[in-house]
Amino acid sequence: MRRNTLADYFQSVIARQGDYLVYDDGFRPRTYTYAALARAARNLALKLESAGVGRGDRVVLWSENRPAWVAAFWACVLRGAAVAPIEQRHSPEFFARVVGITSAKVVFLGDDVPPPDACPAPVWKLSGLDWDSEPGPLAPVEAAPEDTVEILFTSGATAEPKGVVITHRNILANVVPVEREILKYLKYARPFQPIRFLNLLPLSHMFGQAMAIFIPPVLNGVVVFQRSQNPQEIVRQIKSRRISVLVSVPKILEVLKEYVCGVCPEVLAPAPAGEKFWWRWWRYRRAHRLFGWKF
Repeated sequence: MRRNTLADYFQSVIARQGDYLVYDDGFRPRTYTYAALARAARNLALKLESAGVGRGDRVVLWSENRPAWVAAFWACVLRGAAVAPIEQRHSPEFFARVVGITSAKVVFLGDDVPPPDACPAPVWKLSGLDWDSEPGPLAPVEAAPEDTVEILFTSGATAEPKGVVITHRNILANVVPVEREILKYLKYARPFQPIRFLNLLPLSHMFGQAMAIFIPPVLNGVVVFQRSQNPQEIVRQIKSRRISVLVSVPKILEVLKEYVCGVCPEVLAPAPAGEKFWWRWWRYRRAHRLFGWKF
C-alpha cells in the first residue's frame, strides 16, 4: 500500500488484531486492542471536527505516556491537525508559552501534569477518552506529504521555546524503509511473538514515538506503559509481562544496572574468554531468572 501521509499508515495499524496498548498506573492495569485504538482515535477525531479543528490547526498534547496519548495523536492526524507534544516534566510556564506560540485550538491534558490556571484553548482530559463506542462516519481530510504533522519544542535556557517542524514525509521516510525490512524477516519472529515493548521514553520524543506508535504495529506487537520508573518495578514488569524489548533513556539503564548488580553481584565478574554459551548462561542464571526467559 502506498503511503502519502500518516493517515494512510494509520489504516495499516488498525488492520492488526489483538492487544496493542497496556497501561499500568500502579493501581489497575488496562489493556486496549488495535480495534479499540481505531474506535478511540475516530471518536476523538469526530470531537475535534465538532470543535472546528481541521487541516493546519495546532493541538497541544501535554501528558504522561499512556494509551490515550497514542489515540490523541492519531485523532489529530485524521483531522489534518498538527500536534505539539510537551514532555511531562516541563513546567506550566513552558506549557503556556507553547500554547501561545502555536495558537492551539485544543489542549489535551494527562492526569500526571498540573492543570493550567488559565488557558485560551479548550482543555480536554485524556482520561475521558471513549474507547468503546462505535464511531460515526468520519469525513476524510485532504492532506499532503509536506503538511506539518508535529511541532517538537525544545526548552532553551534563555530564549523562547523553539519548535522543530516535522512533516508526514519526514516520518514516513524513516518508518517505511524499516517496515519494509522487518516484513522480509517477520516469519522468523513467529516463535517469539507477541513482541512486547516496555516503553519508558517520553512520547514527546521521536524515538519514543517510533517505538510505540510506528514500529510495534509492524510486528503486531504490544506496547506497555507504566507510571513508575522504580528499577524493581521495571524488572517486575519485564518478567511478569514477558517483555521482549525495553525502550528507555541511558539514565534508566544505569539505575537498572545498579539494581541488578545489587541483587546479583555475580554479574560484575566477566565470564572467562571463550567460555561456552551454556556455561555462561548458567553462571548468570540468577540474572536471567530475575528478568524472565523472554527478555
